[in-house]
Amino acid sequence: MRFIRQDIILDSDIPGLGAFDIAFYGREDLDERSGHSVKLTRSLARRQYQVSYNPDRFELHVGDSIFRADSLQDLPRAFPALSIVIDATTMEFPEILLLLSAYHGPARRPRCGFVYVEPEKYTRREPDEIVARGAEFNLSSGFRAKNAIPPFAVMLSGAQKAHLVSFLGFEGGRLARVLNDDDGHFFKQVTIVFGVPPFQTTWDLHALMANHRLLEMSNTQVRFCSANTPRMAYSLLKEAHRALPGGKSDRLAVAPFGTKPMALGAALYCVEAAELRVVYDHPIRVPGRTEGVHRTLWYEVDMNA
Repeated sequence: MRFIRQDIILDSDIPGLGAFDIAFYGREDLDERSGHSVKLTRSLARRQYQVSYNPDRFELHVGDSIFRADSLQDLPRAFPALSIVIDATTMEFPEILLLLSAYHGPARRPRCGFVYVEPEKYTRREPDEIVARGAEFNLSSGFRAKNAIPPFAVMLSGAQKAHLVSFLGFEGGRLARVLNDDDGHFFKQVTIVFGVPPFQTTWDLHALMANHRLLEMSNTQVRFCSANTPRMAYSLLKEAHRALPGGKSDRLAVAPFGTKPMALGAALYCVEAAELRVVYDHPIRVPGRTEGVHRTLWYEVDMNA
């Protein structure tokens, strides 16, 4: 995997990125930036398809087609492309991960670009709705499932425990629930990763406050990587994976609960890595969860390198 570009772009720069064969995008009616990002992404490609993932049925929906998450080899044949662009703003982590996995399979992999639009700000809860410190943002109404994402569901056991690397954001309860359910059975080590530097000044402090209890755990290591740089998240996971032989853990597990660019870096590493487990809770996003449109970022990778 080679990271070719990461640029802050203007809407007027979009035509200069070239024409792609297919654009993939997610839900465009969540907030203002969702609609803006989908419009930019669709304008880049000759064909456009909406993508969604059903975690209960393990199905990836692409346009009118449905694919099993553990059987994606037909997807590139159904949607042939020498170049694809993914709207990382509106597509959820499982959708990005499974699309990349599908197109990573053929001998010749397509040129791959990503559009991500940062929000101007996140929507806060009313003061009487805040139940804990660090929970002032109204981002998700619940979580749909704890189901693993095939084929990124390597089995863990008491004899084969994992080093869990979790990228963290404003929703502090997500990793806490995972660790409470595990109760030390499968995760031997835990590394928590904060987005520093953040999109905007002080946003890293909100993530730290939301996850402050995790800092008190004896088996927790703390790392930092840029909130909007997928390459840094990719490199951090690669480093953690290489450190496994001879260490305390036998497997690597990844929980992409942080920013979307960090999750994008995690997805790019996952499609290259063997025997890796993804931990995800499939949040139900709240409409109007962000306000305004801040910067637009363009990422491009070479999956053939």
